[in-house]
Amino acid sequence: MNSQTNNKKAEEDEIFMPVQDYTGQGFSFDNGEKTGEFAKKHREEIIKVVDQFFKKEYGLEVTPHNLVGAKNAVVVFVESKQEPYFHTSVVVGVNIENNKISDDVFAYEGSVEGAIMSGLYVMAYEKEFKKLDEFCEMIAKKYPVVGMRQEAVNNTRDTGYTTPYYYTSTLSMDFPLAYNAYMKNHSIQKSDLRELIFKQQFESEYAPDKNCIEISLTFYMKKRNSNPEKKLANDIIREFKQTKGLPPGNYAVFNQSNEINKKTGLDKSYQGTTPGIDEILIKLYK
Repeated sequence: MNSQTNNKKAEEDEIFMPVQDYTGQGFSFDNGEKTGEFAKKHREEIIKVVDQFFKKEYGLEVTPHNLVGAKNAVVVFVESKQEPYFHTSVVVGVNIENNKISDDVFAYEGSVEGAIMSGLYVMAYEKEFKKLDEFCEMIAKKYPVVGMRQEAVNNTRDTGYTTPYYYTSTLSMDFPLAYNAYMKNHSIQKSDLRELIFKQQFESEYAPDKNCIEISLTFYMKKRNSNPEKKLANDIIREFKQTKGLPPGNYAVFNQSNEINKKTGLDKSYQGTTPGIDEILIKLYK
């Protein structure tokens, strides 16, 4: 029995790691071993191609953080250098046999545009997102929880505007008025973005009482190797509902295990709201 327990513990230690120690080490995709090694040798060339892609397509500069091997490609995780702030990823095709890097950089349809739009949304509701940051910091002081390390965010997340405690998710097509205005004028005023975002709800296929942006709050257990607690999750949700001045959006609130999967960067287990069932809605407002 002791042997079986020890073996199980060893297997879990190989797969999982306390969030306090995780910076993205072990993060990987299937069939990416060879391309991962290729990326290490050709990092500067790959980064150059990615830099050119963002400047040409979006007029933006990014900081590449992590190059991860995938099947016949390298996935590059990047962060914008200026507002709108966001994290996203793009794919660079590679041919190992010919020792070549493709000039064709691409991403899942709409993912980069959605990441940019999430950053624009945060610009539009700057004061409210500062309030959300303050709420998250308060929760981390009041309860036995922590956020993800910034290095792990940089190396494993492509979820638009992302912090150690939460990420946002939307598409450019959800707010085309604001997105298109920004693409025409990168110097657009934040107040104008806010006006366009609010106006969009009356000109879209969505009902006026719905928001197109999803905001997921994640608080990891502080105690090492501990599991999430339902009571703790409920306490955080209660605190959230009592907080005023937060940005509009569809919120999910999670208390997650201290351990996360090294390969995927995802939690081992969680308690909290159920996406699509009991999300917390804060309606759009000017």
